[in-house]
Amino acid sequence: METNEINDLVQEVRGQLWVDKVNEAHSTGCLCSWVSTFHPNKLPCQLDGSFYHGAFNACMKMVFSNGTAWMVRLPRVGMVCDDYADEKVAKEVMALSLFHQRTTIPVPTVHAWGLAASNFLGLGPFIMMDFMNGVSLSDILKDPNAEPPTRLMKGDISDSDIEFIYRQMANFLLQLFQLDFDWIGSLPSPEAEAQSPLSIRPLTFKAHAILQNGGVDTFGDRGQGFITTTEYFQYVAEQDWEQLIHQPNSTVGLYDTKNKYLAFKVLISLIPNLVNEKYDRCKLKLICNDFGLANLIVRSREDLTVVGVVDLEWSYIGPAQLFSSAP
Repeated sequence: METNEINDLVQEVRGQLWVDKVNEAHSTGCLCSWVSTFHPNKLPCQLDGSFYHGAFNACMKMVFSNGTAWMVRLPRVGMVCDDYADEKVAKEVMALSLFHQRTTIPVPTVHAWGLAASNFLGLGPFIMMDFMNGVSLSDILKDPNAEPPTRLMKGDISDSDIEFIYRQMANFLLQLFQLDFDWIGSLPSPEAEAQSPLSIRPLTFKAHAILQNGGVDTFGDRGQGFITTTEYFQYVAEQDWEQLIHQPNSTVGLYDTKNKYLAFKVLISLIPNLVNEKYDRCKLKLICNDFGLANLIVRSREDLTVVGVVDLEWSYIGPAQLFSSAP
């Protein structure tokens, strides 16, 4: 669906003001001094290279005087809704903790993290983790000369390389599939790890995008959980319906309106037939909305051994049916 362009302009301006604030913190030395306060020995550090800009985060490689390198990760204002930035960071930290404790999947160690209120630079919530040395698999697989730019895999990758990559990915997914949960909803916050989790509705990529880009809140009562997979799928489908109704520019003309109306109505009506009744109340799995080959860091262009898995944002507990889709 189209984004709300008025909202987009506002977020673009807010985002640029935040970038200016980050640059000022760096130029004055405040950024490096702040990062050093989290090092066990308070070692000085400096920015190595430029900022890494992803869709939702700005990342900085900080190198300490002893050669240790950390990645400092900040949700981007204008791209991440202010009301949910703290939660986004907390859930990513929890996902990294689960990977560390219950799998052999290589993920960075988190050295420090905090909510927006604890960041005295006023730059929002943050994660400080090991910098993963290597090459992004995405840079190896995509064609840099493609016009227009595409994320499709370039054609000269050998079959043996593809098999080697996918065998590693399959191993990671198999390990994650062994993790069972009893509720559909958010991961518990790291500080409440030992407590019984609440069945709070998850912060998903989709619900956040509808809110941030369309200006429509489709979360509903976040304290109300889901008993069955069918209930959750119904909730997800109805998010599109809510956006269609409440976003001012969700349609363009009568023809487009009719098509979207019929498509969403048909989808909602088919949901009861999409889930086998036998598996409507089965064990739940860890769903990482943004987990794919682009999240993998390999040793080099010649050695495609995965040495790091990064960007575990938008992770939550959901139906096994979602997990079982091929990467």
